[in-house]
Amino acid sequence: SLDSEEREGEETTAKPRTGEDFRERRDRPEDAQRPGWERRTPSDDRKKRREDSEPRLFMACDDGQDTQHPPEGADKSGMFPVGHSTYKSQATLSLGMDLNLDWMTLDDFQKHLNGEDEILSGPPLSPSELRDAVKSGDYMAVKLALNSKEDYNLDQEDVSGMSLSMLAAAGGQDDILRLLIKKGVRVNARQKNGTTALMHAAEKNFLTTVAILLEAGSYVNAQTLSGETALMKACKRGNADVVRLLLEYGADCNILSKHKTTAMHFAKLSNNLMVCDLIKDHISMLSSVAEDTIRAYFESRLVLLEPVFPLACHRLCEGPDFSLEFGFKSQPQPEGSGILLFIFHANFLNEITARLCGPCSVHAVVLNDKFQLPIFLDSHFIYSFSPIPGINRLFIRLADTPTAKVKLLICAYRVQLQ
Repeated sequence: SLDSEEREGEETTAKPRTGEDFRERRDRPEDAQRPGWERRTPSDDRKKRREDSEPRLFMACDDGQDTQHPPEGADKSGMFPVGHSTYKSQATLSLGMDLNLDWMTLDDFQKHLNGEDEILSGPPLSPSELRDAVKSGDYMAVKLALNSKEDYNLDQEDVSGMSLSMLAAAGGQDDILRLLIKKGVRVNARQKNGTTALMHAAEKNFLTTVAILLEAGSYVNAQTLSGETALMKACKRGNADVVRLLLEYGADCNILSKHKTTAMHFAKLSNNLMVCDLIKDHISMLSSVAEDTIRAYFESRLVLLEPVFPLACHRLCEGPDFSLEFGFKSQPQPEGSGILLFIFHANFLNEITARLCGPCSVHAVVLNDKFQLPIFLDSHFIYSFSPIPGINRLFIRLADTPTAKVKLLICAYRVQLQ
């Protein structure tokens, strides 16, 4: 009887199973009906779960098979039945970049994004072909080209001044942008009108692209020829998440464009209440932090009367110089009052904190071509300030620290001693 049962089992397994029959067998509780010697082991269960989880697609392998004539057992589309043995051995997940996510760790995937997973070789591309690959988002073509022995000018520009980093940023091609940054591309290159890669990404609302560029050292307060910043472009489009990220990285809300408009003006144009609230709350927070720090530093012996110009924010990594133009109206000054310039070192991590003591990055303060003197000899945070009626030009020479995370808050107040 055992031999007859085995023969019946062989005849049953030799018949091709249809998809419906396969599902019925899978859902049927067979273990309770099988004899002890036919019951599945835990390893069989794991194998079955893995087979059930395999993607139901077939990709032909490049091993000399003629894909125009599908093997016996395949349908007209080249797809094998799910239970077919050839399906089990050849089913893979293809992302167009030879990636096997089933066996890739997080570290391996990060290496892949950085182009460090393997040295792939291929025919080099011409500069125009490389540009087209970046623009179209062809990751593997760009990776092969950058890993070849060809010496590319990664800062090449087209007739409009668009560099490779700008093309990747404008298209939201994060993986390609990471490769270019790894190879040393300039992230602060400018078009003829002053537009940067960060401005393209901020305007297109590519949040992760903006984050990559900021981490790579993009200047958040850079301006176009018309005076617009990345923050203004994000506010104009109502891109709230991008606006929030730019503010966290020290974007200055009070920078004026050539038309004397600020980021708040563009936020109102977008008719986005969330963006308007983000700008308003950020300005209010910075002013509150500055005033509280001044009061704490002078132990409440100094009364702040009015600001001379709106509070400005500058990142040390954006260059050793800061400049600002502002208008000033002279007024009768009460006895014992004057104007002081304050330069804070600020931290924007969880909550904004500022200080007026410790090591200082300020080398000199020049107002209308005249040096301003610090009021404390041991500190370069607080300066006497003598603006003139009309337009004033402020220039601050700072230490050159391209990798610094510190932000500077710069403001001037009319003050009075108590």
